[in-house]
Amino acid sequence: MHKPHIIVIALALDPFRGSEPGKGWWWATALSHFFHLHIITRAINIQPCLNALAGNNSEWSFYPTHTSLDTSTSTFGYYCLYRNWLQEAVGVAAEIKTSHPVQGLFHLTLGSFRILPRYDLLGIPYVVGPLGGGECAPMSFLKDRTVPLKHMLFEWARPLANGLFCLVPGLRKTLSRASLTLATSEESAQVLRRMGAQHTVAVFPDAYDDFIDTAAVMENRLQQKEVVGQKIRLLWQGRALWWKCPDLAMDLVAKALHKGIRMELTMVGDWTGSVGKSIAQQAARLGLGDHVQFLAGMPRQEFLGLQASHHGFLATSLHDSGGIPLLEAQARGLPCFTLGLGGNRESACPKAGVPDGGTNPAEFITRSINCLQQWQENPEQWFDEAKAALHYSSTFTNARLQAYVREHVLTALEI
Repeated sequence: MHKPHIIVIALALDPFRGSEPGKGWWWATALSHFFHLHIITRAINIQPCLNALAGNNSEWSFYPTHTSLDTSTSTFGYYCLYRNWLQEAVGVAAEIKTSHPVQGLFHLTLGSFRILPRYDLLGIPYVVGPLGGGECAPMSFLKDRTVPLKHMLFEWARPLANGLFCLVPGLRKTLSRASLTLATSEESAQVLRRMGAQHTVAVFPDAYDDFIDTAAVMENRLQQKEVVGQKIRLLWQGRALWWKCPDLAMDLVAKALHKGIRMELTMVGDWTGSVGKSIAQQAARLGLGDHVQFLAGMPRQEFLGLQASHHGFLATSLHDSGGIPLLEAQARGLPCFTLGLGGNRESACPKAGVPDGGTNPAEFITRSINCLQQWQENPEQWFDEAKAALHYSSTFTNARLQAYVREHVLTALEI
């Protein structure tokens, strides 16, 4: 049985990378179970895909573009180049639809709602997404923190900026006429609906298909139960940015220690910049020198080993669209402490750690301290939550993306 044909526009597509390139590959792979793909992408993406397909590419047709993109330019300059690239891609799509019986088009990456071409002018059904960028820091998580005014103003301006994009006529026409719009979080979905999107669904955008040695993970956690009763080790990892809330991690440790919880925190990132130095000063001011360790970024395998020696993962971001860090941590039996905002709402196991931080920093700290106290008093509970986190991480495979395609994309394209 021949599969229906679909055009896929993907700026980034690479089976051996994460972020946008990985997302492009994961979704193209999910789509390939249902469609013959006509993929419009940059020439540098094609050979890695062919290598991964290992000759099994009879239903993958590639169309290289020629418009160059300079990733070293400014954000504005990059978006201008990206707009030019999209115009070339739309031209190629118009040629494809004249020579193949395509059922529709899927705009895959770049995953932002701020730049989209006029797909409606092609005269075929189309799907856009998963699109992110609509996440904003809740005001309650800004007003009670001692962060620089410049950061506060920038975060306060994010909803306004999103609102301005809602007024761009071309974007509104593209989104309002889309058969389906996929969003990376419910926050982004709300912005897309305000922009005119008629059929919008929030989905988790990534896939985690890495091999998980569940027996080895649980054996490691089993051996750590007694240790948790003596001292809990939490791990924080990310860029030293105020919206990642490393300062909230410091406050949590200080108040947990005051409550009598025996614990320590490892912070992994680049601490040489202004934010990093400010966080180090905060730790010293709170008297956390013996309880907080600052480490520079490290190779992935080394970081995975670090995860194995810790007991929980602290993810305090205010507006990530989603991603792999929480899934990777849970795949090693680490329950997560998260504010439950953006993509982290979907990726944190609801039966482990603190999947929902509440409505403000104080509530998040209270919930986290209660969890830590329960772990220290009853390490068996920590072990059960580690097991739940591990199981939850195994549900975010490519099969999950295929289910999204089956449930939403096929329906939208009336296939």
